[in-house]
Amino acid sequence: MRHAKSSWDNPGLRDFDRPLNKRGERDAPRMGKYLKGLDIYPDQIFASPAARAKATILHVINELNLPEERITWDEGLYFTGPDAYIGAIRRSGSKSKIVMTVGHNPITEEVIERLIGKNINKHIATATIACLQTEADSWSEVDYGSCSLQWITKPKEIT
Repeated sequence: MRHAKSSWDNPGLRDFDRPLNKRGERDAPRMGKYLKGLDIYPDQIFASPAARAKATILHVINELNLPEERITWDEGLYFTGPDAYIGAIRRSGSKSKIVMTVGHNPITEEVIERLIGKNINKHIATATIACLQTEADSWSEVDYGSCSLQWITKPKEIT
């Protein structure tokens, strides 16, 4: 998932500290409700600790009635690069069936394309969720090209 729409109202804030704007505050819970409607409840979540990503996933888990303990705040997901996302996925516990990352673009888009081994030719707008599936035997074996894209949904596509 890419974080929801952030605010640029305070130019004095560090990028890391930018909060969600009104649209982001509306879209993040909507995406949580969307996942709930699909009966998708992540077992493990790796999220950037940047304010906008943090607020996004907290709204999502609130809609899913999930405990915050499922979230690992991973500094590497704040603009480090695609390998940080793959590394987080590989660290997932063996009992986890659904793993979620919450971060930033353009990295989120790059990670999706690398995991599925091809271009998606679709911009990953704010609060967009992509669902990938892997046939890997364990999370530690997930690698570039080892996944298939199931769907991509952005808030504007939800009725």
